[in-house]
Amino acid sequence: MFAVRSVAPLVSRRVQAQHFQCSWRLLSTSALDGKVPAFKADIEKYLPADGKRVVFATAWLATDNVFVALMHKHFPEVLSGMNLVAIDTMHLFDTTHVVAKQVEARYGKPALWKAVADVTNRDEFNAKYGDCEEMDTADFDFVSKVEPFQRALAECNKDILITGRRMDQAAQRISLDVWEDGKRTLNPLAGWSWSDIIAYADAHGVPVNEGHNFAYRAQAPIEATKRHLPNLPWEKVPLGKPFWQCTDKELKGDPPAPITYVFKSFGDIHTTVPVEPHESERTGRFVRQAKTECGIHTRTTSAGSPHGGALVDLMVKDAAKAKELVNSCVKTVELNERQACDVFCLLNGAFSPLKGFMDETSYNSVVKDMRLPEKQLFGLPVTFDMSDVSGIKEGDKLLLKWKGEDVAVLEASSIYKPNKVVEAKEVYGTSSLEHPTVYSLVQETGAHYVGGNLHGIKNVAFPYPVQTPAEVRSMLPEGKPVVAFQNRNPIHRAHFELLVCAQRDVKDSILLVHPTCGPTQPGDIDGVVRISTYEALKEETKQEFPMFRWAYLPYSMKMAVPREAIQ
Repeated sequence: MFAVRSVAPLVSRRVQAQHFQCSWRLLSTSALDGKVPAFKADIEKYLPADGKRVVFATAWLATDNVFVALMHKHFPEVLSGMNLVAIDTMHLFDTTHVVAKQVEARYGKPALWKAVADVTNRDEFNAKYGDCEEMDTADFDFVSKVEPFQRALAECNKDILITGRRMDQAAQRISLDVWEDGKRTLNPLAGWSWSDIIAYADAHGVPVNEGHNFAYRAQAPIEATKRHLPNLPWEKVPLGKPFWQCTDKELKGDPPAPITYVFKSFGDIHTTVPVEPHESERTGRFVRQAKTECGIHTRTTSAGSPHGGALVDLMVKDAAKAKELVNSCVKTVELNERQACDVFCLLNGAFSPLKGFMDETSYNSVVKDMRLPEKQLFGLPVTFDMSDVSGIKEGDKLLLKWKGEDVAVLEASSIYKPNKVVEAKEVYGTSSLEHPTVYSLVQETGAHYVGGNLHGIKNVAFPYPVQTPAEVRSMLPEGKPVVAFQNRNPIHRAHFELLVCAQRDVKDSILLVHPTCGPTQPGDIDGVVRISTYEALKEETKQEFPMFRWAYLPYSMKMAVPREAIQ
C-alpha cells in the first residue's frame, strides 16, 4: 500500500527546498579540502598496498566513478591490483553501459563483469525467470544481483569489500561507519555528500551517466510509484549537460514548468525513477518496494557470517550516553521472561540484522513473506507487546526493566495493533487455541505492538548461565566445521548418542551443544533444571570429548516449525 500525497504538501516541500536548488551552481572544491585527505588516510589504513583480494562493487553511479577517479590519482598501484566488480542484471539503463565503458577507458581499469546465470539478454531472462514486474522482488534480487555477485567474490577470493555507500543518500541521514570490521567492508566516501561528489566530478572531469542530462517537465506532480510507466504527462528535455550545472531557466524552461524531475541515481529500469532536484538519490530508487538498499549490500554473506553480514551489538558503551537515554524515557515497563529473552537476543545480535523490535512494515513483511523489508530471510516476527499504550506516542522512549534493573531503552517509532488471527495462521499454520503459542498470542500477549530501535543499558541477567553470540563464536576454532545441536528439552541418553554420531560423521568437526533455556510451553521443565542436566553432562564428558562446546541460548521457543527452524 502506497500513500497518495496531495499536491499542497508537495508544493510546500518544494518551496521550503528552493534555497537548496541554487547550491548546485555554487559548488566549490574548497569543501573537499578535508575530504580528500581523510579519504587517502582511510585507504592507507585499511587497504593493502598491492590491492590484492580487494573488491569494489560498482554500479557506475557518480559516487562509484568518483571513487575510481580518486584511486587512479592517489593510489594507482592499489587500483591496479584490486578488482572492480560490476553486475549486469539484464535490466540496467542503456546509459549505464555507456558510462561504464567511459570509466573503464579513462582510468585504464576494466571491470570484472558478472551476469545472470545462463542468460545473455533480457528476452532470455524473461523466458527463464519471468518478467521482472511479475517476479517476487526477493527472487529478482537473488537471481540478478546476489548470485552473480557471490560468484564474483569467490573468483576474486575477496578479503575486503569496498562500497560507494554514503550517509546522506537516504531521505534521512543514516549512520554508516567508514570501516565495518565485522563485514571487512570499507565505505571510504561515507562522509561525502552529494554536493561533494558532483563538485569533484565536475572539477576532475569524472564521467557520469548521460541520463543526468535530461529534465522531465510536468504541469502537476506525478507519484513516484507511477513514474516508471510509459506515456507520462511530462516533457523530456535534453539539457546538454548534467542537471546540476544548469541554471533555473535551463532546467525548468521559460515559462518555468511547475514540476521538474531529474535522474539522480540509476539502478534497474523498473525500480528507478526521476525525482525532484532537491530530493535524495534514494527517493528514486526501489520505488514500489519496502526495501531501501540493494540486495548486494544486504543479502551477500559468506559461510559462517552472521545473518545480514555483521553481528549486531546494541549495547551502549558510553555511560553518559546510557544515562541520557534512561533519563529521556517517558514510561517504564517491567519485562516478562519471554520479553527479556527477546531483549537479550536483540541486544547481542542473536537476531541480527535486527536493531530493535519490528515496526509495522517489518512485522507485516515477515508474517506474510518470511522476509524483512530488505528481503533477508527471517522466520518469525520479533515484537514487543503491550496491553495499554495510552500516554505513549511515536517518538517516545520506553525504559525496559528486568527484575528491577534497567536493561534497555526502546525508541517507539511504530505503535500498531496487529491482526493476531492472520499472524497465527501465517506463522503457526493454525489459529486453534490448542497450539500453545497461539493460545499465548491470543490470550496472554498484549493487544498492541511497539517497534523501534533498542539501546542496551545492561545485559539481562538470567538465573542460568548464558552466552552472547560473540562469546559463542570466540569458543569455535577457526577453519573447523561446526555441527550444532539445539533442543528445548533436558538432555537424555539418546540425545547424547546422536551428538557423538553427528560429530564423528563430520571429519575434524566441533560439536556445539546449544540448547534454548527460555520459556517454552506449559508443562515443560523449567529452564534452570534443563540447563543443569547439560552442565552435569558437560562435566562428565569433558575429558573424553574435548571437541564438544557448550553454550546456552535464552530464547523463548515458539513451536513454529518449520519457520522456527530458520529463525
